[in-house]
Amino acid sequence: MTTKRTRTAPQQLRQAIKGVIHLVMTPFDKNENLDEKALRRTVRDAVAVLKGEDAVLLAIGSTGEFYAMTDEENKRVAKVVVEAANGEIPVIVGTARGGTKYTIDMSQYAQSVGADGVMIVPPYYHLVSREGLYRHYKAVADSIDIGIMVYNNAITSKLYIDPPLLARLSKIDNIVACKENIWNIMGFYAAIKAVDPNDMVIICGVGHMMYKFEAPYGATGYVTELANFAPHVAIGLYKACQRRDHDAIEKWSDVIAPYAAFVGKMAAKRGPLPTVISSAITVADQAMYQGVCKAAMELVGKPVGKVREPMENLTDAEKRELRGILKKMGAPVRG
Repeated sequence: MTTKRTRTAPQQLRQAIKGVIHLVMTPFDKNENLDEKALRRTVRDAVAVLKGEDAVLLAIGSTGEFYAMTDEENKRVAKVVVEAANGEIPVIVGTARGGTKYTIDMSQYAQSVGADGVMIVPPYYHLVSREGLYRHYKAVADSIDIGIMVYNNAITSKLYIDPPLLARLSKIDNIVACKENIWNIMGFYAAIKAVDPNDMVIICGVGHMMYKFEAPYGATGYVTELANFAPHVAIGLYKACQRRDHDAIEKWSDVIAPYAAFVGKMAAKRGPLPTVISSAITVADQAMYQGVCKAAMELVGKPVGKVREPMENLTDAEKRELRGILKKMGAPVRG
């Protein structure tokens, strides 16, 4: 494929981050090796249905299993996704690591292969100070010329970037967006009110079931895996929210709800473990949606293998149950 793209400038990326923020799944073959052919195919499939819509491709974040891959595998995924997108839809690549220097290295690599932006979750493992967190993002921003999306996900990092710190980070020129993963609507409201939308846009990071609540407060888009197997649903919900068409919003929510309930059921069945952060951890904190999404892709004829250990995959019986749910969603289930 001949690349015809021009990289998106940070402020252009800020304006482009809206609509369906499509989660690119990372395909593995039966031996759990990276399947580049399947990756190119699924990216082109996504481009085919999302081109012309408000959409962004988001690769190798939590959903893309960056944590389960080597650095070389992460780099290959970044390069393949950018090449396959071919400049037709902006690409943001997850580059976060536990240390600043390491994050800079990965972010510079993403820039070198043509990514439009990078997504960075706060440093994980050790808790860091407020100033340490600011220095971390500032150092990465100073090291690259492309846009940065802050990934405010306290479940994975143990740190929550509160609204005052988020506002401070938004004043760094190329920090242009935040993927906000808070489940509390008042917390989301506080975050979006803390920043100037000319500096930073904020998207719904927790997906399709929360987006309808956050859209009225200014969420420019939402992160979702739905376009991997039911793109009409992903697009339909976004457009309904943009129109403020409450009847249509409820219609699409009702379509999505059984799928979301199934994900929760699968997580509850496996019994998420308590942690030192929460002795009453919820099923939402267990990333079961990865295995469900990969099974859904298989059922619509876009196989991408399983999630890597130690995460969870569906049994054959569970896939049969999922098949019925997908059919009711209008997904193109095979067989």
